[in-house]
Order: sequence, then C-alpha cells, then structure tokens
Amino acid sequence: MQTWSDKLGFTEQSAPDIPQQEQYYTAQEVHDLAKSSLDFLAALALPLIFRYFFPSVYKSIWQWLLSYVHRTRDFSQLALGLPRGFAKTTFVKIFVLYCILFTTRKFVLVCAETQTKAENIVSDVIDTLDEENIKKVFGYWKLGLEKDTQALKKFGFRGRNITLAAGTVATVRGLNIKNERPDVMIFDDIQSRVQAESEIISQQIETDMVGTAMKAKSPHGCLFIFVGNMYPTKYSLLRKLKKSVNWVKFIAGGILADGKSLWEELQPLEQLLTEYQNDLDMGRPEIFFAEVLNDENATVNNLVDISKLPLYPFDDDELHSGNFILIDPSGDKMKSDAVSIGYFEVHSTNEAVVPCLREVKEDRFSPGDTITTAIEMALRHNCRLVVIESNAYQYSLNYWFEFICLQRGITGIECAPIYSGPRSKNSRILDMFKALFSKEIYYHSETSGPVNLQISQFNPLKTNNVDGILDLLTYSLRVVAEFGEQLIAGDIIEMQEFESIKIPTAQQSSPF
Repeated sequence: MQTWSDKLGFTEQSAPDIPQQEQYYTAQEVHDLAKSSLDFLAALALPLIFRYFFPSVYKSIWQWLLSYVHRTRDFSQLALGLPRGFAKTTFVKIFVLYCILFTTRKFVLVCAETQTKAENIVSDVIDTLDEENIKKVFGYWKLGLEKDTQALKKFGFRGRNITLAAGTVATVRGLNIKNERPDVMIFDDIQSRVQAESEIISQQIETDMVGTAMKAKSPHGCLFIFVGNMYPTKYSLLRKLKKSVNWVKFIAGGILADGKSLWEELQPLEQLLTEYQNDLDMGRPEIFFAEVLNDENATVNNLVDISKLPLYPFDDDELHSGNFILIDPSGDKMKSDAVSIGYFEVHSTNEAVVPCLREVKEDRFSPGDTITTAIEMALRHNCRLVVIESNAYQYSLNYWFEFICLQRGITGIECAPIYSGPRSKNSRILDMFKALFSKEIYYHSETSGPVNLQISQFNPLKTNNVDGILDLLTYSLRVVAEFGEQLIAGDIIEMQEFESIKIPTAQQSSPF
C-alpha cells in the first residue's frame, strides 16, 4: 500500500520537512487536508508537477481568495498581480479546482487573451479532476457529464450542476446556460505586452471586460478575479486597476523588499539577477522591472544610464593597496529589514585612491548573523578594518562586534563607526552616482546584478527605496578619506578558535 507521501509525489528532496515514516489517511481526512492546505491540494491534484511547497506570500494570497469565494450575494472585484514565470496560471487552475470541490459556486468563466489560451486553462482544470487521487477521494466528474467541448464543460458533480466555460472578454456577451450565469469570472492575462503598447487596443480590452464579460454575471453574486502582471507602458490594465478604488489589489514582485526571491525554490534570486542582467545588456531593463518586479514605474531612475558607467578596470589577481568591510544595518530603512555587508578593495591610480566593491551580501541578518558574516568575510580576505554605519542604536553593533572578537580570541580586526551626517540619504546617493561616472568608485562584475538593480530602481523622490548596497558605495569614499593607514594590508589576522565562529543563541543570554 502506498503511503500518503508516495501518493502525493513527495520525496526527501522536494519535501525535506515531511516525516519519512509511513502515514495513512482516510478519504475524509484527505478531503479535509485538501480543503485546508494549498500544498496538499496541489500535490493531490498535480502529483507529477508539484515539486515545491508554495511560499508564504502565495499562502496569504490563497487565504485572501478563500475569504471572498465563500461569500454570498457578493460582487467583489480582486486584482492579483504576480510576476512572469512564477506559476500564476497554475495557481489559478488550483483555485478553480477548489471552487469545484469545496464551494457552492456553479458557473466558472475563464477569459484569456485568446480563445485557445482560455480553453487550455479549462482543459488543465479538467485534467486535475481526471487525476486518480481526485477521483478516489471526490468521485468521477464524468459520471454526471452533460456537455463536453473545448469551450464548455457541463456536468453534475458534488451535489450541483457545474459549468466551466472558456472565452475572451469580447465573446461572452449574454452568456446564459440553462438559466445560469457565471458566479466566478477569472480574467487571466487577457492583455498581452504588445496589446499594452496600444492605447486603442487596451481601451477596447478594458471596455470588453467591463461592458461585455462582467455584465454577464449572475445576479445572485459573482466573484471577479483579474490575474496578470505589469507592462512597461501606461496602458497596462494591472497598472490601471491598481489605482482603482473599486478593485481590491494584491500585487507582489519577484524580488521582495528584503532582497529575497518571492519563490526561491522556483526562481532563485541568483537566477533572477542573471535574467535582469541579460535584459539590461539587451537595453530593455524596463521589461524586467515591469513584468518580473511588477513595478508600475519601471525604470524610474533616468539619472543613470547603466550602460555608460565605466567598467571595472582591474584584474582579479591584481594586488590592491588595502581593503575594508562596510556594514549598513537595517535600522534606518523603512519597511525593510535587509542588512547590507560589502567587501571593498582599494586600488591606487594616477588620479586617486579608489574603493572597489568586490563582494556583497544582503539579507535579513540578525545582529548576531551580521557579525558572524562580517567576521567570516574579514578572515577570508585578511581584512583588518570593519566599518559600521552607526546612527542611533546601530552604534551598539560596534560594541558587540568587539565583544565577539574578544570572546573568540580574534585579533587584528578593528571595528570603527561611521555616521551619515546632516545630509539626506538620497542626496548622498545622487553624489555617489556622479562619483561612479567620474571613476572615483568601482564595483566588480560579480556584484553588478544587485548593484545595477538598486541603481535602476532608485527614485530620488521617495524615502523608502531599497538602497542598502547604494549606501555602501556612498560611504566607501568617506572610509578611504577618514581611515587612511588603517586600510593598508599588513598584519595577519589571528584567531584562537579556528573551527567555528558561533554567536551564542538567545537562550544563552546573548543580546542576539
């Protein structure tokens, strides 16, 4: 007999947190788990496709949708913005399956850019109903089949007559089958990027959606769900719905405010940055910003043409005259807990002493993790100076850095504070952009992905930019000017405890 994990296609690699002992479930238990768990339902219905657990943002979206789909006599309008390549259509198909299995909804209309695309979505939903796992638990939908065409499926199932219809927003006027009208309408990518570049075509799609499709709703209630992503044009429908007070919005970008991927297992951050760099190299970074990051402003920073920035001029094995590490804690960032840690090498040219960003790490580090990461970086590069932005409470990080070094017997690393001063962060960053063009600062190609991304997204009119790495570059010139001889490579860092650099846990009365 198969275990539940075998039946759902889980393996140690795809589901490491699943207990490996055999467990068995009754049909009712499977029913209840599928109703309560997005992951369980997806694995049950798509055992050959389901590979990764849904991330927390998707589970929040799922609960958001469920909070509306069970309402009666309701006409809510929901706009869901998910990035390209993040399984948004698969997510929609699972939701339609949920409507069939667990709600009282009777008529689901799926609209897409073309009739074929809409029919493909309906066909894939039927495939989930044909899955052996679904049939064993919920019964066979075809036993009540009345009509089966590519555009229309009508069948008795789960104690009610269910209709699945596929179409475009322009072809569903007056849709009424056996006196039933749609009580769920899903508009999945009804506008292509090419169409979004045309004002006339975009207006026609919007008119068809509002004046044709949505007017075909059931008078007893209908849930409208628009699913799509931004386009780098002012005629993008998602951009317009985002500003509408009549639509409830849930829009997420492929890279979150903390610098992590929206779905790391499916689209790792490194992979996304490579994709961005490719779009940038092709001269179309706005496509990445709009369609992957769902950024309605696309490339708002017109002050910096990244393609014209001077290239990193030094060889990787070229001797440098000094080095240092910069830490930008998260205390002054609005709506973000990201900490930025950069390793710089200093090169002397005929014109000046130039700091060069060679390595950067950015994550939601705790104070302990921040110190651990910086120490590891310092040991690896034999770097004697660690400089920490020390505005407000952040100064305490200097104390704990020195405390941990003393505790671990690490000698040779000096920790120093640096302060932002009276000027605003944005004005300092704007000056840094000038320094990049005048070859006073460089950053290595290995750091170009995250650096270029923050440069392109920087909006000088906003105070909540994601700009931790830009802050590192901003401070780097001041570090060279203020710390002088301390940057010179010389003494070897020594450490008494070579095996580990561990910060005590909170349970051990650590400040972290």
